[in-house]
Amino acid sequence: MPADVFDHMEEAWKLEKNPFPLEAIRAQRVEQPYSPTVFSQEENAFRRKLIRGGINGGQAIGFLWSQRLRADTGFGKTTLMQEAAREINSDLGATTLQKAGVKKSAPPIAAAFSNLNNLNASGLYPVLFNAVVDLATPPDASGTSVLAKARQRIVDELGSDDFDAIADRVRTSWMAIGGTGAPLRPELIIAFASGGNRLKSVLSEVSPTARLRNGLQYLDFALAVLAAAGIDHLFLMIDQLEDLATNRSVTSPKRSREIGRIRDLLESVPYASRLHMVFTFHNRAAQVLDRFWEENRLPSFEVSPSNTSAVVVLGGIKDTDQAKELLRVYLEDARTEPVEDELLPFEPGAVDVLREVSDGRPGILLSRARELVNAAAEQVPSRILAPNPHRQVSPSGYRSGYCGPLSTRASGVRPGRPRSRAAENGDELAPVVHSITSSATSRA
Repeated sequence: MPADVFDHMEEAWKLEKNPFPLEAIRAQRVEQPYSPTVFSQEENAFRRKLIRGGINGGQAIGFLWSQRLRADTGFGKTTLMQEAAREINSDLGATTLQKAGVKKSAPPIAAAFSNLNNLNASGLYPVLFNAVVDLATPPDASGTSVLAKARQRIVDELGSDDFDAIADRVRTSWMAIGGTGAPLRPELIIAFASGGNRLKSVLSEVSPTARLRNGLQYLDFALAVLAAAGIDHLFLMIDQLEDLATNRSVTSPKRSREIGRIRDLLESVPYASRLHMVFTFHNRAAQVLDRFWEENRLPSFEVSPSNTSAVVVLGGIKDTDQAKELLRVYLEDARTEPVEDELLPFEPGAVDVLREVSDGRPGILLSRARELVNAAAEQVPSRILAPNPHRQVSPSGYRSGYCGPLSTRASGVRPGRPRSRAAENGDELAPVVHSITSSATSRA
């Protein structure tokens, strides 16, 4: 992309870069813009049902679904999980539980994020190991990890930073919470009691084979540390459960084994009372995993009136205000200076088009917004216009503002692609509608 494109973004739109992500994928521990008001109802339901429900209702498993007629990915499940874990760990659950309606003094809780996207090479135990790594990793350069906060709570209670006293407290806590497995790994206790970055360093040296074989032992250590710090609930956010269902390299016996391990955690001390798991789910995963779930007598994942306390559903962006807020927070993050119109360079009607062609999926909407900004910047307009049948297209192929390229170069539209559904119904929509819709159709 030529340099003058970025000059135009900065001069006309006050953007230091294209603010929207290249892919509809949320990376872990990467700072990205976020607005809690886009899906405020779903967020509140997540706190109330899956977090408060775990503490006050004893709920061990909850499910975060994405559900729509034409698609079931790109709805923001990963983002909601990561942001929920981040909010919990920022003050050990005080804000989350207050927002969930807890009236009395809230107990300290912690959360870890992990995913199943490498299940084809390993299993559930490496997922548990990665959750412990997450607990040992600060949220950002200036933040403090959950396990570092736990260590400070132990030090404050002991009134001492003594190595032996901290190590003894962790061992004692493991016995107190009913740990019946092998003794805690000594190298972890030594690293934790030593403080600093020692624990993170030790974890980084664990081989893939050890993660596969001993992942549960690392979870044991984390639960013991949290218990020693007076933190009795750990919420484990497990993303990409669909990989267990859709990955062709995962055999039926392996699916059964891994789901059986989830059952083991529900029945064994200390996990049964201290560990709460939240899984992402969608229709394709449900169809494949239903039989294994039933065989292991796991709590139902169905979206039904009888199971509403265990399920939160993301159904996509339903109105223009949600779409505007999603775009606004990304645009604001890239501004070089304040602007009067928070949606610049988008006119309001263009936001409606983006919402329509993305089918309300926030990840897809952001990707299409990126494509549109890139294409528009090459034509150096002042605005990205909404469809308007009464405006005349200039001989050069562009209006005074940008509505999308009539050529196929910038949009990636192949000649002969059908017009959008709206155009087929007789509306003389702007080329941007055809451009983005065609792109979305070709990638579906």
